[in-house]
Amino acid sequence: MAAAPAEASAATPAKSSHVEKEDNLVYCLAHLAAFDITPMHPQADVKAQTRDNVQLLVNKIFAIEREDTDEGPVAVLPLEEGFRLPRQRPIPKVKPETRWAKFMKERNMEKRKRSRLVFDEGTGDWKPRYGYKSANKNEKDFNGIMEVPDGSDSYANLFDRASSEGKLNAAKQKMREVRNRVEAAGGRLKAAAPDLNVGMRSGLDSVKRGAAGLKEALRRAQVSSGSLGKFDRVAPHEPTNLQPKRRKVHNTGSISDERARYMKAAGSVLSGDGGVDKNKAAQVGGSGLTGDRPVARKEKQPKRRSKQGSRNKGGGKK
Repeated sequence: MAAAPAEASAATPAKSSHVEKEDNLVYCLAHLAAFDITPMHPQADVKAQTRDNVQLLVNKIFAIEREDTDEGPVAVLPLEEGFRLPRQRPIPKVKPETRWAKFMKERNMEKRKRSRLVFDEGTGDWKPRYGYKSANKNEKDFNGIMEVPDGSDSYANLFDRASSEGKLNAAKQKMREVRNRVEAAGGRLKAAAPDLNVGMRSGLDSVKRGAAGLKEALRRAQVSSGSLGKFDRVAPHEPTNLQPKRRKVHNTGSISDERARYMKAAGSVLSGDGGVDKNKAAQVGGSGLTGDRPVARKEKQPKRRSKQGSRNKGGGKK
């Protein structure tokens, strides 16, 4: 038989729980954490210092109060936090109750979730309550006859009227939702045109809407859609020149493109194509100084213009 391999060298003896290092840690026993904020020497033994810090934390945990349980002794951690870690995001705020939420709370009403599918009598099948191929959209296709109410125009298009009323009700509901949110936040929203502080800007004590306020409200409403009014239909006699014209700024792109653009502008001036007399401009720019002494120049009287806008050659009246 082969001889058994020699035993490995004796294991490193365990170190004592007593640490000779000064206890300068900041403890947070509620989170079982300890923080060492002292600077370390570049040649210090990181492993040994980490072992000493962990040993100090374990000693601190075993020094607090303990209680016996079925699973053995358990340390009772303190409730207060010795070190509060910073949050990445703020604590979420409690959302204020809306008008409908307060109404339900006063009457002990519970919110019940409705089923997503409803039975469509036109097709005899279950359809989604809203969205793609919903029951409401199928009702418009199957409902091809509408009864004309008494006293209304029999030649009017009732389908267009119903569609307009549906859009108006949707807009009113959206306005109610906005009003409820504003009131829940502690504010107040008027149902009329928006208050644009026209009177405040004009120095009046009472804020009145007026023609300027309506014009400003129309200007803001024209660009309030997702496309900034590009695909919106214009009402009859609606002014479309209320938006300020924005100056188009050329994108420089690169330094070479910008240099080429400047050289092109300078070349047009020097060549005389830009409407600037280069000889006259050089005389005006260089006649101010002669050597190191300034030369007094006689100021010319401005020539009078005719009614047609051209200059008179003689400078006087014709």
